[in-house]
Amino acid sequence: MEKIIIGSDTSGFILKELIVKALIEDGYDVKDVGCYSVKEGYYLDAAEPVCKGVQSGEYSKGILVCGTGQGMNIAANKFTGIRSAICYDLFTAKMSRADSDANVLCTGGWCVDPDKGVEIARVWLSSDYYEPNNAYGINRMKDFEKAMKE
Repeated sequence: MEKIIIGSDTSGFILKELIVKALIEDGYDVKDVGCYSVKEGYYLDAAEPVCKGVQSGEYSKGILVCGTGQGMNIAANKFTGIRSAICYDLFTAKMSRADSDANVLCTGGWCVDPDKGVEIARVWLSSDYYEPNNAYGINRMKDFEKAMKE
């Protein structure tokens, strides 16, 4: 069973709850790191545990939901080894995995309707990286990331 870690802020809470429910129904092992209501939750409080969970290898992929996905995506891409992508439609969900091997999905509760948001998560999780089509690009990203830390 694939282990997924997911988090949101207050703006993404409702969509996150729907995604969690759908993924559990689909048979995923889902860890929800919050927020746990529409009243309290900051995007960085979710981004950190999700990204650290993916970094450690405990979870194969992570999902972050805020109002637009922008703040989550910016925060997520600060973590070494995280390749986060913002997706608002099924094509970008599929291609972020297929072409860029994204390991964190960001989306926005203000930007997609709930049914579409759930479907985006499902398509993203079920899409595979088209290795070795873009292995050169992924390796260059890893080299770039390493060089930026020196």
